[in-house]
Amino acid sequence: MTTEKRDGEAPAAVPDEQREAEYSMDGGLQAWLQVLGSWILFANTWGLTNSFGVFETFYTDTYLTTSTPSAISWIGSIQLFLTMLVGVFAGWFLDAGHLQILLLLGGFFEIFGMFMTSLSTTYWQVLLAQGICVGLGSGLLGLTSVAIIPLYFSKKRMIATGIAATGSSLAGIIYPIMLRRLFVQIGFPWAVRALTLLMLGCLIICCAVMRLRPRPRRPTALIETKHFHDLPYMAFVAAFTLMIASVYVPFFYIQKYALQLNISDDMAFYLLGMMNATSLIGRIGPNILADRFGGVNIMVPACFLSAVILFMWRFVHDLPGLIVISLLYGLVSGGMVSLPPAIIANLTSKQSELGGRMGLAYTIAAFGALIGNPIAGACLRPSGTDVHHVQSEFQGTWIFAGTFMLLSTACLVMTRYLQFGFARGSKI
Repeated sequence: MTTEKRDGEAPAAVPDEQREAEYSMDGGLQAWLQVLGSWILFANTWGLTNSFGVFETFYTDTYLTTSTPSAISWIGSIQLFLTMLVGVFAGWFLDAGHLQILLLLGGFFEIFGMFMTSLSTTYWQVLLAQGICVGLGSGLLGLTSVAIIPLYFSKKRMIATGIAATGSSLAGIIYPIMLRRLFVQIGFPWAVRALTLLMLGCLIICCAVMRLRPRPRRPTALIETKHFHDLPYMAFVAAFTLMIASVYVPFFYIQKYALQLNISDDMAFYLLGMMNATSLIGRIGPNILADRFGGVNIMVPACFLSAVILFMWRFVHDLPGLIVISLLYGLVSGGMVSLPPAIIANLTSKQSELGGRMGLAYTIAAFGALIGNPIAGACLRPSGTDVHHVQSEFQGTWIFAGTFMLLSTACLVMTRYLQFGFARGSKI
């Protein structure tokens, strides 16, 4: 608490919320430079997850042919798991004011991991390098990408986060196209090294422009148990966990599904790019609406429609249908990656606790990321090569993803009810 003294009056207490409100802002060169830095971090953390489909197919068909699709999907799932699990440590470092340490350590682990991936020739080597080492680096950088912007924006928080989040969508378009061509032209090792050099250049820019804004700081524990008693926050964490377990399933398996349906290699590959392209649009539009109507109010219909699309996926069996459903899913699901950090910020009354609360949410949601895609892969039931058998083979995968997404929708509704009831006009 702080005090201010007026003539003839005793010092008056200033509430913590009022003191922290002094640190809110909406724009300026420094603020938008943080959006640029966060955009780059999104591209080189969540963008790597969006691009894993090209690795999944290459490993399955060419590089790690003795490993099953489910085993290979563990590489991407562990990478995503660590990207979120390390969040609790990254959040604590941010609350303590150590942004540059996070950028340097995260950048080192990512670059080293990708370089070692280029040298890997066996499943376990790729798992250690790309799954674990890159995942640890992404964990330090991924939380940073979503936690910095709320410190610089208040009214424009959702749209600023949405703009930054387009980095992962654009990376999900560019990186797979680049890698697929380079795999053929210069081979796997040098293709991965080329991507590594591009990532290194981008991360140098981040270190140059990103700064942690001065704000009230209090010494805190790594995990504060009081956050577990905040019911709206915990309901949202549950929704976030279920959503993360299911939202990336199409990004991991769309290419394999298309190939099984005898779609050409080129078209099967570009389906992933189409999904990422509309996801780019889907990360801006919902965030513009969220600044006006509230993030949870926008995320509920987005999650529900995503669940419907996932359930419908098993009925699609030709190229036109795959194009339409891929474009729709990317458009509808895009906001679900960009909205959660801003929603967590809106559920946090004290900005000095933002890093810790965001880190805790991402750490819990990491377990959804860990199990989601491998379970989806384990649901595959090979049964033949004709259309009906392929649809039957992937049926469990799409039903699993749709069910988890529907449960996430229910938890989002609960979040809103616990925070405001069903009062009209309330937004989070």
